[in-house]
Amino acid sequence: MVWKPGIPLRRDEPVYRVSATDAETVASAQSCPLALALKVRPKTSPDTGEWTRRRGPFVLGVLADAIQDVGLRVKHGYELWDAVRLQARRFGSQHEGVRQFFDHALTQFFEYHEAREEEVGPLRFLDGWPDLQKGPRASLFAWALLYETDTGCREIRRIRVATASNKLTPWAYVAGHIAAQYQTSIEPQRIWVTEIGLNDGIEFHLISGESPDRVEELYQSDGRDAVLATTKGEERIPGRVCGGCEYLGGCESLIPLNGFLQTDNPGPWTRSVSASDLVLYETCPSRWYMEREVHLPRVEEGSEPLLRGLATHQWLAQAHGRSKACTADELPNPADIDRLGIVGEAAVDPGDYELAYPFLRSHIDCCPLNDDSIRSLTAERTLYAFDAQADAVIATKADAFWLRGDTLIMREIKTVQVQPEADRDQIFSAYLAVAWDLVALETGFISHFGAVRGEVQLEILSPDAAVVHTYSTDDEALMRMARGRIRRLGRDWLADVQWAPTPNPGCTRCSVRRWCGIRDAWADAVATKVDAGAEDISLTS
Repeated sequence: MVWKPGIPLRRDEPVYRVSATDAETVASAQSCPLALALKVRPKTSPDTGEWTRRRGPFVLGVLADAIQDVGLRVKHGYELWDAVRLQARRFGSQHEGVRQFFDHALTQFFEYHEAREEEVGPLRFLDGWPDLQKGPRASLFAWALLYETDTGCREIRRIRVATASNKLTPWAYVAGHIAAQYQTSIEPQRIWVTEIGLNDGIEFHLISGESPDRVEELYQSDGRDAVLATTKGEERIPGRVCGGCEYLGGCESLIPLNGFLQTDNPGPWTRSVSASDLVLYETCPSRWYMEREVHLPRVEEGSEPLLRGLATHQWLAQAHGRSKACTADELPNPADIDRLGIVGEAAVDPGDYELAYPFLRSHIDCCPLNDDSIRSLTAERTLYAFDAQADAVIATKADAFWLRGDTLIMREIKTVQVQPEADRDQIFSAYLAVAWDLVALETGFISHFGAVRGEVQLEILSPDAAVVHTYSTDDEALMRMARGRIRRLGRDWLADVQWAPTPNPGCTRCSVRRWCGIRDAWADAVATKVDAGAEDISLTS
């Protein structure tokens, strides 16, 4: 099949370099077929005018380099743990949370390594980016660590930041193929493909001690087609991968939101951001960085507010997707599980539905689809846009988009146990999503959907009431406040490369507090001031 990407190309050479991860990604719902096809063609360049993707630091690569260095030092006579201890100097320029995680990760990885050597004998490090030429214009590679014993046992290890997966995907078959075909002076006898979780040190052998012939059979039956599929993609599907795509600056599938972040000064590299990113960043830049940018292992504490909010959104997304108003008949009492019906059954776990039930009942009377003049566009779908001035992908997930005449409506739904005693302006200040949506409407969504004006509806649900606050893009004073808030947060977020921690009351519940060097600073300050009899426990007083 001839590849027809449907985009302008500066250069197009049929050279292919496909990774095991690419082969795994091709079947993912979050994959963009065109972006992947461009990625595996290192000598093909899309024409994006003056725009060029600016790459950010590959933080996990620093850890992989350290693991490789340990392997090389051991080959040259170092004791294993002496070589591990030397790696700390590599991490000096990293964020403190990353340093702490890397130290932990090295320990987990090499404790597994020691245990593995007790099973199969001494393991010699071969490569950290094993590569396999498939012809003059094609190669396969894996971002993985390859080892072998003198007796021909080979193990290729994939490292996972958090926990390993035992799911067999094309990654395992491609990685096994590379490991079996890798050329050394020792003939391979048995092949292992292993995932290691760097948070808990637990491993899964996806392919366990198979012969090279069997590994080749697995590749031919379950890996090769996925490799070939990576080269054929032509469809553009906006999603989480947009920020890493070489065609980002020219992609017409992204909604243009030029000027959204209210700045002419882009950050140091091409970025992606959502409203929840800025909310988290405003609370603590360090937490945002550890959670959202480098994805350090997290400890999530499930809470009733979180579960009820998710269940409410899931049920309403399913219901509003039918373009018909919600009714009480579709909300049986949670005790009557058999009568959840197609909406609830498809959307919500029965236990979570019980938490959401009173909030969903409150929604019935204010369901916007009771208005026959409203046309539903989408529900609970993330819209991806591009702010060319800030060189940033803008991800917006309102609970629903509707058209009423020439007005584009974005609906945000929040659940609270008790309705806040606050006026419209105070509500605006409390929920960044309102300012975010207003500026998104003004800078591109209105024109994209063929509307003239925009409106944000903030629906606050409690067990006994529903209150809807409405904000219009026609209100210039309001728009000035919205632009100002996005400008301040966006400017700080774009420019930040330090991500300093900000102690706050949420520190005790922070999902990445394990990696934070001052995780107890807020609690200690509170205790000190209470002991001193102070009423003000602010750290900035």
